[in-house]
Amino acid sequence: MIKSTILPLVSSLVYSAVKTGTGVYGLSPFPIVSTGRSFEYYRKIFFENKSEHQVLTELKGKVIADIGCGLTPYVSDSMFQACRRKDIAFYGIDPKLENGFKFGLLDMLKVRIVGGGGKIDPDARGLEKGIGTLADDLPFDDDSVDLVLSNYAMYAWINDDAILEGIFEEFHRVLKPGGKVMIYPTPHLITQKPKNASFREIMSGFEIEQKFGGDTLLFVKYPPAYMTTYIKR
Repeated sequence: MIKSTILPLVSSLVYSAVKTGTGVYGLSPFPIVSTGRSFEYYRKIFFENKSEHQVLTELKGKVIADIGCGLTPYVSDSMFQACRRKDIAFYGIDPKLENGFKFGLLDMLKVRIVGGGGKIDPDARGLEKGIGTLADDLPFDDDSVDLVLSNYAMYAWINDDAILEGIFEEFHRVLKPGGKVMIYPTPHLITQKPKNASFREIMSGFEIEQKFGGDTLLFVKYPPAYMTTYIKR
């Protein structure tokens, strides 16, 4: 009982801090931070810290979309590049990819700050799967995607129900039955209930599971919060 009370409280406090941070940053003249997180980071958050071999074996033959991927297509130790090397259909989705990146010192610094340690290559292989578009306009056929990942892009930066409704409607369209959307960090489920009836109807098309994770010692990198999985019915 104590745990079931404390974890939502911790998540709420942490998430409030994350939202405040992104909100303040959003008021600044600087562009949204484009990260280049490593495959190690993704394995820890989304795949229960399984080995790279285990994750890639599980994903073989599947179609995966990483929403708000940032600079990961250009970083050698990213999940994008790890999947490319194993011929796995992993797509990076970020509107900033539409015209490519002109890399400067700040871009490289962003990659290092969030744990990306690989080589940064503006001409990296596989960039045809780095797609410059928004999450509510995905370039996939109906019922064609197995897994959608989103790290920080959802909820942390987007809090408009009308925008979120369009995004989840698109997720439901492209996912195969049983396909999953995995988002980190998120608040506790009770705070995610949409007010709009049409949004609630869309969300009724998913089963929702939550797992508390993160690392209190590495708060900035892995904030203690929920990883939420939406499974298409």
